[in-house]
Amino acid sequence: MSESRGRHRPEDEHRPRPGEPPPFETPEAVLGLQPESAPAAMPRGRPGRVHFVVVVTRAVTAEDQAPPGATLVARFWHPSLRRWSESPFESLEHALHLFVDESGWVLRQQQALDGPHAFELVFEARREDFSRPSAEAMLQDVGLSAEDVADLIERVERENGTDEQP
Repeated sequence: MSESRGRHRPEDEHRPRPGEPPPFETPEAVLGLQPESAPAAMPRGRPGRVHFVVVVTRAVTAEDQAPPGATLVARFWHPSLRRWSESPFESLEHALHLFVDESGWVLRQQQALDGPHAFELVFEARREDFSRPSAEAMLQDVGLSAEDVADLIERVERENGTDEQP
């Protein structure tokens, strides 16, 4: 049959008839320029300079000398001490509790890595979170002499076997 009678040829069956709107959005409509919108600002809970902390966890090994019950070790760079900080934890939830609830950090991203107990956690912290008084300063504040503080810390490190290594 001819086109003059209003019938479509087989190759035209997915095209709209003259005067009908297309049954789908055209690429031009989908890809048209969109007005630029400003990125959403991150909510600011506390004033101060933002510092992002990347914490990487891994399974505890025999070399870690971790306490009984610890399943993972969390490691991050401590800017004030200028060294890596490693801490054993019973679980990921335990580590998150320490970093979020006790340190006041805000978890921004969490992803699993290859390996048991291996995660990458990105936190938002403040620079002042790393400049709090040291354990030595707090012990001196409660009345211990510098010599007493040094002896106490040495004894605790000796008993726990946690000599600090840069």
